[in-house]
Amino acid sequence: MSDKEIIEAETVKENGNNPLKVIQLDMEYLKENAEEYLTDDEKFMDLLYSINDRSGVEKLLKMRFLSGGAVPLRDILWRSGKTKAELANYKVKFRKYGDKPEEKKTEDNIVRELLMSDVLEGSFRGWENEICLYDTANFKNTYRGNNSNAKWYSIGGHYNLKMERTGEIYIKMRWYCYYSSFGKGNSHYTFKIDADDTENFMNFLIDIIHEKNVKADNLKNYFEDIY
Repeated sequence: MSDKEIIEAETVKENGNNPLKVIQLDMEYLKENAEEYLTDDEKFMDLLYSINDRSGVEKLLKMRFLSGGAVPLRDILWRSGKTKAELANYKVKFRKYGDKPEEKKTEDNIVRELLMSDVLEGSFRGWENEICLYDTANFKNTYRGNNSNAKWYSIGGHYNLKMERTGEIYIKMRWYCYYSSFGKGNSHYTFKIDADDTENFMNFLIDIIHEKNVKADNLKNYFEDIY
């Protein structure tokens, strides 16, 4: 994603105009109804999975990010048809940031790897070398991320990817620790995709969506070749 695209979109937002008029990116079928398809989650996903050329998938993803919309990573992995074992080799590098002052104290600036197989699973155990905040109404403490009673979850469950003004892609996460009905706490963090790994991660998303679309198109053509 180029700096020019980000700057143009943000400039239009600041001027109070519609940024979607700027970030058309030469997609003919969006010239009249870009806002409708980029702000409605269901229509966005339907359109995303109807594009047969790879460059079209890339452009639509960029437009979604630039318009402030979310890209549901877990939904994309499910639609790929790949199993957890098949996704085990795919990963993205990220850094963890606390959302609140107490959580920020547990930041360590370590680059970790988020496995796509864990995203598909929906939750996963943390890391031994990380510290997370255990926060309840009456008690605060810190524990290691790989605590046997704790797991990471995404807010909303979809592992929604969004983009900051800096161009950084992030996921809102929750670390939840459960000991009993009277002993449970959680804390909120933001996983930011490492800048050096962003392009690789985008290519992974584009490829996995495009691969699914090509298969669907080939199947459709197979049954329509009688005409």
